[in-house]
Amino acid sequence: MDHELSQEAALLRLLSFLWLMSLCQTAPEGFPIVEVFTLKPLEFGKPNRLVCFISNLFPPTLTVNWQHQSAPVEGAGPTFVSAVDGLTFQAFSYLNFTPAPSDLFSCIVTHEIDGYTAIAFWVPQNALPSDLLENVLCGVAFGLGVLGIIVGLVLIICFRKPCSGG
Repeated sequence: MDHELSQEAALLRLLSFLWLMSLCQTAPEGFPIVEVFTLKPLEFGKPNRLVCFISNLFPPTLTVNWQHQSAPVEGAGPTFVSAVDGLTFQAFSYLNFTPAPSDLFSCIVTHEIDGYTAIAFWVPQNALPSDLLENVLCGVAFGLGVLGIIVGLVLIICFRKPCSGG
């Protein structure tokens, strides 16, 4: 009986340890964590802006480089750094672009103090459908509705039973 209780206690300690570990950040304090996302919803062929968000930064000395298909990209906006709380900082870098389905962008952040490099990639996901696709789907749905009405009327006329007047 005592053995079963000690196993349950050990299991509870392990589960609470794993839960606490999930609350921890993925990088040690001071090492940059990088994320890349679009400023507006993704629509292929329409101008947009990529945002490289850098958090967990101390001290705030960094270099940000952008790449497209593994080739350096020129024309990225300046990097903006701001204090968060305590001795941590966050930074933003922006890149104007027109998305295509085959794009692969990367934001490469180098922490100048210790040379630590973090990379985040962006590939197109969940693009909004184009107007052409919306119009085609709407037309198909309308056509199916009209076809359903016609088939219903034909069935009513063909299978109508005469009333027996009695």
